[in-house]
Amino acid sequence: MALTLAPAGGRIQSGKTNQIFMIGAVVFSAVRSTAQTITRVTESSANAIQWDTIELDALGAWNASQPTRWTAPFAGWFTFAGATAFNAPASGSGVSPGVQRDALWFANGGNFIGARSRTFAASGGVPAAGGLALTIEARTRPKLLAAGDYVELVAVHDASASLATATGTLAPYMAVTYSGPA
Repeated sequence: MALTLAPAGGRIQSGKTNQIFMIGAVVFSAVRSTAQTITRVTESSANAIQWDTIELDALGAWNASQPTRWTAPFAGWFTFAGATAFNAPASGSGVSPGVQRDALWFANGGNFIGARSRTFAASGGVPAAGGLALTIEARTRPKLLAAGDYVELVAVHDASASLATATGTLAPYMAVTYSGPA
Protein backbone atom coordinates (compact mmCIF):
# COMPACT_ATOMS: atom_id res chain seq x y z
CA MET A 1 0.00 0.00 0.00
CA ALA A 2 1.39 3.38 -0.96
CA LEU A 3 1.28 6.10 1.66
CA THR A 4 0.30 9.49 0.26
CA LEU A 5 0.98 12.51 2.44
CA ALA A 6 -0.12 15.00 -0.20
CA PRO A 7 -1.75 14.82 -3.63
CA ALA A 8 0.48 15.66 -6.64
CA GLY A 9 1.19 19.39 -6.56
CA GLY A 10 -0.44 19.65 -3.11
CA ARG A 11 0.86 20.42 0.33
CA ILE A 12 1.69 17.97 3.08
CA GLN A 13 -1.18 17.83 5.53
CA SER A 14 -0.14 18.17 9.15
CA GLY A 15 -2.71 15.59 10.26
CA LYS A 16 -1.22 12.94 7.96
CA THR A 17 2.32 13.80 9.07
CA ASN A 18 1.30 13.55 12.72
CA GLN A 19 -0.30 10.15 12.07
CA ILE A 20 2.98 8.84 10.67
CA PHE A 21 4.89 10.02 13.74
CA MET A 22 2.26 8.36 15.97
CA ILE A 23 2.75 4.85 14.53
CA GLY A 24 3.57 2.54 17.43
CA ALA A 25 2.46 5.04 20.07
CA VAL A 26 0.05 4.10 22.85
CA VAL A 27 -2.84 6.55 22.42
CA PHE A 28 -5.22 5.27 25.12
CA SER A 29 -4.86 3.49 28.45
CA ALA A 30 -7.58 2.86 31.02
CA VAL A 31 -8.34 0.62 34.00
CA ARG A 32 -11.48 -0.32 35.90
CA SER A 33 -10.46 0.54 39.47
CA THR A 34 -13.79 -0.24 41.18
CA ALA A 35 -15.81 -3.45 41.00
CA GLN A 36 -18.36 -3.76 38.17
CA THR A 37 -21.13 -6.37 38.15
CA ILE A 38 -20.99 -8.73 35.16
CA THR A 39 -24.19 -10.72 34.53
CA ARG A 40 -24.14 -14.42 33.72
CA VAL A 41 -23.53 -15.47 30.07
CA THR A 42 -24.43 -12.11 28.57
CA GLU A 43 -22.25 -11.81 25.49
CA SER A 44 -23.13 -8.24 24.60
CA SER A 45 -22.18 -4.63 25.16
CA ALA A 46 -24.25 -4.85 28.35
CA ASN A 47 -21.20 -6.53 29.93
CA ALA A 48 -18.59 -4.23 28.39
CA ILE A 49 -16.11 -2.89 30.92
CA GLN A 50 -16.92 0.66 32.00
CA TRP A 51 -13.60 2.47 32.28
CA ASP A 52 -13.40 4.67 35.36
CA THR A 53 -9.70 5.55 35.46
CA ILE A 54 -8.33 7.01 32.22
CA GLU A 55 -4.55 7.06 32.34
CA LEU A 56 -3.99 8.38 28.81
CA ASP A 57 -6.32 9.66 26.07
CA ALA A 58 -3.97 11.27 23.56
CA LEU A 59 -6.62 11.49 20.83
CA GLY A 60 -9.63 12.48 22.94
CA ALA A 61 -11.33 9.23 21.87
CA TRP A 62 -13.05 8.38 25.19
CA ASN A 63 -16.23 10.03 26.43
CA ALA A 64 -17.51 9.73 30.02
CA SER A 65 -21.12 9.55 28.76
CA GLN A 66 -20.23 6.25 26.97
CA PRO A 67 -17.63 4.86 29.39
CA THR A 68 -17.27 1.45 27.69
CA ARG A 69 -16.24 2.82 24.30
CA TRP A 70 -13.02 3.92 22.69
CA THR A 71 -14.01 5.70 19.45
CA ALA A 72 -11.59 6.08 16.54
CA PRO A 73 -11.17 9.80 15.78
CA PHE A 74 -9.89 9.02 12.25
CA ALA A 75 -9.56 5.99 9.97
CA GLY A 76 -6.57 3.73 10.54
CA TRP A 77 -5.18 0.57 12.02
CA PHE A 78 -5.28 0.33 15.80
CA THR A 79 -4.02 -2.51 18.00
CA PHE A 80 -5.98 -3.41 21.12
CA ALA A 81 -4.62 -5.04 24.26
CA GLY A 82 -6.45 -5.60 27.51
CA ALA A 83 -7.79 -7.97 30.12
CA THR A 84 -10.97 -8.68 32.03
CA ALA A 85 -10.78 -9.86 35.62
CA PHE A 86 -13.26 -11.53 37.94
CA ASN A 87 -13.41 -11.97 41.68
CA ALA A 88 -14.22 -15.48 42.85
CA PRO A 89 -17.77 -15.99 44.15
CA ALA A 90 -17.94 -15.32 47.89
CA SER A 91 -17.50 -18.47 49.95
CA GLY A 92 -20.87 -19.75 51.11
CA SER A 93 -22.75 -17.44 48.73
CA GLY A 94 -24.49 -20.34 47.01
CA VAL A 95 -23.15 -19.11 43.66
CA SER A 96 -21.83 -21.95 41.52
CA PRO A 97 -18.41 -20.75 40.33
CA GLY A 98 -18.85 -22.09 36.80
CA VAL A 99 -15.88 -23.02 34.64
CA GLN A 100 -15.66 -20.40 31.90
CA ARG A 101 -14.29 -16.86 31.79
CA ASP A 102 -14.01 -14.92 28.50
CA ALA A 103 -12.61 -11.64 27.22
CA LEU A 104 -13.90 -10.44 23.83
CA TRP A 105 -13.33 -7.37 21.70
CA PHE A 106 -16.48 -5.82 20.25
CA ALA A 107 -16.44 -3.32 17.37
CA ASN A 108 -19.57 -1.24 16.81
CA GLY A 109 -21.62 -3.48 19.12
CA GLY A 110 -20.60 -6.94 17.86
CA ASN A 111 -17.67 -9.28 18.33
CA PHE A 112 -15.20 -9.70 15.50
CA ILE A 113 -13.11 -12.58 14.12
CA GLY A 114 -10.17 -13.60 16.27
CA ALA A 115 -11.24 -11.40 19.15
CA ARG A 116 -12.04 -13.96 21.92
CA SER A 117 -9.91 -15.35 24.70
CA ARG A 118 -11.33 -18.06 26.99
CA THR A 119 -10.23 -19.80 30.19
CA PHE A 120 -11.76 -23.06 31.47
CA ALA A 121 -11.54 -24.92 34.75
CA ALA A 122 -9.52 -28.10 34.96
CA SER A 123 -11.01 -31.31 33.56
CA GLY A 124 -13.51 -33.22 35.63
CA GLY A 125 -15.39 -30.09 36.68
CA VAL A 126 -12.87 -29.08 39.32
CA PRO A 127 -13.47 -25.33 39.57
CA ALA A 128 -9.82 -24.36 39.25
CA ALA A 129 -10.67 -21.24 37.24
CA GLY A 130 -14.14 -20.56 38.58
CA GLY A 131 -13.22 -20.71 42.25
CA LEU A 132 -10.44 -18.13 42.14
CA ALA A 133 -10.01 -14.49 41.30
CA LEU A 134 -8.88 -14.60 37.69
CA THR A 135 -7.58 -12.30 34.95
CA ILE A 136 -8.24 -13.20 31.31
CA GLU A 137 -5.95 -11.50 28.83
CA ALA A 138 -7.85 -10.47 25.73
CA ARG A 139 -6.14 -11.39 22.48
CA THR A 140 -3.95 -8.54 21.27
CA ARG A 141 -5.60 -7.70 17.99
CA PRO A 142 -5.04 -5.11 15.23
CA LYS A 143 -8.24 -3.76 13.68
CA LEU A 144 -8.85 -1.42 10.76
CA LEU A 145 -11.37 1.20 11.88
CA ALA A 146 -13.21 4.00 10.12
CA ALA A 147 -13.57 7.35 11.85
CA GLY A 148 -16.38 6.98 14.39
CA ASP A 149 -16.07 3.18 14.81
CA TYR A 150 -15.89 2.16 18.46
CA VAL A 151 -14.34 -0.75 20.34
CA GLU A 152 -15.29 -2.25 23.72
CA LEU A 153 -13.83 -4.99 25.92
CA VAL A 154 -16.60 -7.41 26.99
CA ALA A 155 -16.39 -9.80 29.96
CA VAL A 156 -18.33 -13.11 29.94
CA HIS A 157 -18.62 -15.89 32.54
CA ASP A 158 -20.82 -18.90 33.29
CA ALA A 159 -21.14 -18.71 37.08
CA SER A 160 -24.70 -19.30 38.31
CA ALA A 161 -25.13 -15.62 39.22
CA SER A 162 -23.48 -12.26 38.56
CA LEU A 163 -19.81 -11.81 39.41
CA ALA A 164 -17.87 -8.64 40.17
CA THR A 165 -14.77 -7.59 38.32
CA ALA A 166 -11.59 -7.69 40.36
CA THR A 167 -9.78 -4.57 41.54
CA GLY A 168 -6.23 -3.71 42.51
CA THR A 169 -3.49 -5.63 40.73
CA LEU A 170 -6.06 -7.84 38.93
CA ALA A 171 -8.16 -4.92 37.63
CA PRO A 172 -9.37 -4.95 34.00
CA TYR A 173 -7.43 -2.73 31.61
CA MET A 174 -7.45 -1.59 28.00
CA ALA A 175 -4.66 -0.08 25.90
CA VAL A 176 -4.83 1.15 22.30
CA THR A 177 -1.79 1.58 20.06
CA TYR A 178 -1.95 3.44 16.76
CA SER A 179 -0.56 1.02 14.16
CA GLY A 180 -0.78 2.98 10.91
CA PRO A 181 -2.95 4.73 8.33
CA ALA A 182 -5.88 3.08 6.58
